[in-house]
Parts: sequence; structure tokens; C-alpha cells
Amino acid sequence: MNISIISFSADGDKINKKLKALFLNDNIYAYGNDEELLKRSASLNEWSRNAFLCSDAIIFIGAAGIAVRAIAPFIKDKSSDPAVVVIDDKAKFVIPVLSGHLGGANRLSIKISDFLSAEPVITTATDINGVWAADLWAKENGCEIEDISMIKYISSALLRGEKIGLVCDFYIQGNLPKNVVLGENYENGIVISVFKKMPFKNTLNIIPKILNVGVGSKKDNDENLLANFFYDLMDKKNIFVKAVKGIATIDIKKNERCILSLCKSLNKELNVFSSDELKAVKGEFSSSDFVKNVTGVDNVCERAAAALGGGRLIIKKTKAKSVTAAVCCEDWKACFDNIDKERL
Repeated sequence: MNISIISFSADGDKINKKLKALFLNDNIYAYGNDEELLKRSASLNEWSRNAFLCSDAIIFIGAAGIAVRAIAPFIKDKSSDPAVVVIDDKAKFVIPVLSGHLGGANRLSIKISDFLSAEPVITTATDINGVWAADLWAKENGCEIEDISMIKYISSALLRGEKIGLVCDFYIQGNLPKNVVLGENYENGIVISVFKKMPFKNTLNIIPKILNVGVGSKKDNDENLLANFFYDLMDKKNIFVKAVKGIATIDIKKNERCILSLCKSLNKELNVFSSDELKAVKGEFSSSDFVKNVTGVDNVCERAAAALGGGRLIIKKTKAKSVTAAVCCEDWKACFDNIDKERL
């Protein structure tokens, strides 16, 4: 985790230096006036811009107003903004001011408060009312959210004490949160699935990142051929691209431009397997003598997808022109065992 810390007074610098002991396993960039801290060479505006780009969390030690004015020009949305926390220079209060849930500012504030013996000032409505927070649950369970604006409908309904619906394609472990009910007969609801579904007037799609993609390609294909084919395939199958966890192929194809281009567009590293490793993958796969003669294994894309995480094929080998793709879905559970009732 990359954490940027800035202080503006002698007392603030003391807190700044003290916090280093709390984040020993993180990358800390601590700025202040003390000789043991980094010196800020840029304006506060420029420093804040850079911190937004490279930090998972930003901690201001000083007045909340300074922090608010510093970060205001760079705020985008709660799905991408870093956590921002303010600590007064007497270490009496720790205040999360941005990205309390998805960015983790609320939990970070609790951690800092415990360390400094300070008082956390949590203002997020779901937290202070002890209401389940769907966005936080999604993050903690390795899921993506398709449309973050839908959170307001879900949270507002739960805060009003209304029931919301739930459609889940997976085994549900544990007890559902209060007022979350299986079924579609509600105005507001949640879908937990890799498939695109909109059964409610206001649907929050929570997408587990559990799909592994196996790909194949003839030599020297056009750079965009595989990406165009893959996105079109996922759209036709009504599957969220956000559900993709990994991409794999056989080692002899690791430098193919179109495969690397797909990885870049999905922001994923390419996983490669040898023909022997692919042959060892257990399961029922389609077979091609031509592919076997070229690669040494009867199927590349299906076996490569399964090799990453097991599970079941939800898209078998599909071919267009000279590229192939298959998608395997890992086993997964929607776990509600350890819901923190206070949401802190």
C-alpha cells in the first residue's frame, strides 16, 4: 500500500514520524518540516495532484479545511479516489474525509485512532447506523461494482428500513444482512453474478473477479484482432468484462502481439504454460489434431483457462478467423459469515 503523509507544524511532524511505526509493511512517503521527513518541493496543489496519482491513501496532519481545499480539484469518483484522512496536530481526532468504504478511509481511521489513542470521527451513514454496506462487502470479497451510482439507492433503502432484493448465482454462505431478501419483487436490489442482469428498477451489479480467459492465436496476427473478438464474445454472452481475473496461453505464443494487446487492454499480466503443463490439466476439453501438431497439446485456450484456477467452462473454445478464446469460472461463494455489524 502506498501512503502519502503530510504535516504542517512541529506537533504535526511528531505525529508524522510516529505513524511510520504503524505502517512498517507499507510504502510511506512522509513530508514535513522536520529533518527526518521528506521536504515538499512543489506547491501543496501540485503535491496533492501527485499524491492522488500514486497513493492508495493520503493523510493530512493539520486543519481539515487545508485538506479539503488541497484535494478538491482532483476528486473523481468513489471507485477510484484514494482514501483521505485528516488528523489534527494534537492527535485528538482522526477524520476520514474521502473514500470511506471503497478507498478504506474509515478502516484506516480506526487503525490510526487505536494507534494514537485518538477519537475516530466516522460520518458515513451506513456505518453510524450499523447498516450493511454493499460497496464495502464487494471490496472485501474481491468483487467489482458495475455502476457505483447505484450504491445510493441500496444504502438509502436499507437506511429507511426497507427490504432490498438479492439475486445471486452462487452458493450463499452465512446469514444475509438485515433487510436483504432473496427475490426480484423489489424496487431496489443487488445482483451477484458475472452475467449482466437488471431485474430491479435500481440494480446494483456486484461482479466477482473469478473468470480466467484462455486464448490462442496464429502467428503474427493483427494487433487488435483478439481484443476485438474477445470483447464482442463477452458482449454476446452477456458477461461482464470486469469479471476477468487472469489471461493465459501456451508458452510458444507468449510474444504474439494480439495476445499482449488484449492483456494490456484488460490490464492483466499474461500467464503462460508449457504443452506438458496444459496436457496435465484435468477436465473434458475439445480436441484438435491440427492444434496438437502445432503446439504439442490438443487444445490451448480451454486448457489454459482451466489451468489458472479450475472451475467450469462457461465459454468453450470459440474461434473467429485465426484466434480462439475460452472462459473458465472459478468456484466461489458469496460469504456473509463475518459481517461487521457496526461496519467499522
